[in-house]
Amino acid sequence: MPEYSSMVGLEGVKYSPLVKEKGLWIASKIIDYPHVINAKMATDSSTEKQYADNKVADLAVSTGSTKLDLEMRDVPPEHLVNLFGIEETKDGLYLFKKNVTPPWIAITFFGVKANGKKRHVGLVQGRFTLPDDDWSTKKEKIDFQTSKLSAEFLEREQDDVYKIIADEDAPNFDLDKFYEKVYGNAYTSSNDEPKASKSTDLGA
Repeated sequence: MPEYSSMVGLEGVKYSPLVKEKGLWIASKIIDYPHVINAKMATDSSTEKQYADNKVADLAVSTGSTKLDLEMRDVPPEHLVNLFGIEETKDGLYLFKKNVTPPWIAITFFGVKANGKKRHVGLVQGRFTLPDDDWSTKKEKIDFQTSKLSAEFLEREQDDVYKIIADEDAPNFDLDKFYEKVYGNAYTSSNDEPKASKSTDLGA
């Protein structure tokens, strides 16, 4: 079992736009998205009660979608295209169209625990909504403006998985297996994605 330890940090956001192959959504290239500030996840769930003999006899729990809120330092132009489906022209313009449909994506990040080890989190199929713009004038005291992004994730059809977590200090932890489970062939076939070594401090 992993060591009980509180989360004290957050970093390492990566994502991959999904493409449809043989009727299934599959990860394509893996893209780094640096400078994450905050992340919050919440999964919708509901409990239905069955009554018998004037008391609760059974409970049924249903699980819905998972909402992810990310606060990032900025949304650079390349992420406008990859996350929100914004059209880029050869003149360097980014066209926001009314009928734009954000692509499906998979995403991963990790939290740092107080013991120095990492908890890796993956969400396998979801879509982001366009972020709001919130700017303010410069004052005597600098007020940094950040970008707040929201996405909703569901289970993927091929295995019904919607979220994957892995603790670095768990027995038999394998970072490659984690990324392979989230991104599939996009990870195993990538020449740019460094493969983790089981004999080193993974993620260091």
